[in-house]
Amino acid sequence: MHRRSLAGSLVAAALAVGLVVVPQSAQSAPRGNAREERVKVQAEQAKVASQINTNKASKEEIDEAIQALNDNLRSQEAALARVQEEVAQAKKDIADAEAAIKRLEEEVATLKAEIKRRAVHSYVSPPTDSALSVLETNDFVSASSRKFYLELRFQDDADVADRLDGALNDLDFQREKAEEARKTAEAKEKEQAERTDAVRAAKDAQQKLADKLQATINQQIERSVQLAATDRKLAKQIADEQAALVARLAAQQAMQRKAQADAAAQAAAQQSANQNPDGGESKPLPPVSGPTGGGTGTGGIPLCNAAGITLNCAIATQATNMLNAARADGVALSGSGYRDPSRQIELRQAHCGSSYYAIYQMSPSACRPPTARPGQSQHEIGLAIDFSNCSSRGTACYRWLAANAASYGFYNLPSESWHWSTSGS
Repeated sequence: MHRRSLAGSLVAAALAVGLVVVPQSAQSAPRGNAREERVKVQAEQAKVASQINTNKASKEEIDEAIQALNDNLRSQEAALARVQEEVAQAKKDIADAEAAIKRLEEEVATLKAEIKRRAVHSYVSPPTDSALSVLETNDFVSASSRKFYLELRFQDDADVADRLDGALNDLDFQREKAEEARKTAEAKEKEQAERTDAVRAAKDAQQKLADKLQATINQQIERSVQLAATDRKLAKQIADEQAALVARLAAQQAMQRKAQADAAAQAAAQQSANQNPDGGESKPLPPVSGPTGGGTGTGGIPLCNAAGITLNCAIATQATNMLNAARADGVALSGSGYRDPSRQIELRQAHCGSSYYAIYQMSPSACRPPTARPGQSQHEIGLAIDFSNCSSRGTACYRWLAANAASYGFYNLPSESWHWSTSGS
């Protein structure tokens, strides 16, 4: 019943609102044009989808909204691509017609000049078929040949005249064709502008939903962090839901913010370079500085750098305090925190297998090493740290964290000595 609420209302509400940006060409399309009707309906569905209340919507409704917006963008881009091809074809028709006009005008000029030359020549030396011309030769056969030649000359002149008539007719046709192509190009360029606006509106609708999802995710993560000390079960549930939202938004973010994904990958590479495998106990180490801004991750996750570990800004301060406390006790902690959803997929491929089942459905414990499914990892929302020097429970890193991490809001996943998060998952 809940799934039906959004799907059933997408068309009805859109038709009631009537505020969708749809090209005039699509609005006025014949009823039989199923493709144009589909584009129009998808635009209407996307308009409603962009208005969804992400704070109250179910996962299924959010999935449907994202899908509606993605479908709309694809259909609008496809429609734009089609009209761009039609514009290009119309311009080619214009160019072809103009080239033909130029060629035919040259041919007409040449034919007219030839006809004029022949007329002058015929007036000065008119052809004759008199007996006298035949008798001018002593050879009848030769006289017959000359008569045939004269007949060919007359026939050639007629051919020239016919060719001129044909060229003039072709010239008129090409001029009409060029004018028709210009009208087509003008109409298609107008439609192209409308389609371009429709694509822009589709992207804006995607961004509107993405912004709302980002705000919801950030609010709920803050709530999860606040609840961690009093209700870890609820905190885990909220964090898991937000990780799933991030995964759902990842595909859309990848299309709209490829530059951000590249920046996140670059940050992850830099983060790996900052990792330090040394976890031995020694004298107190100098404290590290407070967290600094590190940009935005997929799903709008605000990222901060906490002593070389990229984390959600909501926990960056408590993580920095924990790292400094460990350093004061002679334990240098290092590792990795935030992980882009695409990186989580890569890890599942490496640790679990390359099939769809292995990546998205196989139990995390069946992977070597155990690896969370995409959309179920606290790393994807920056609430977990994998410490590089906690490979076992016997390390100084693990012993210190086991004794102290809880006071800073971090808990261990029992199956992984190196994995610590705000919910212990």
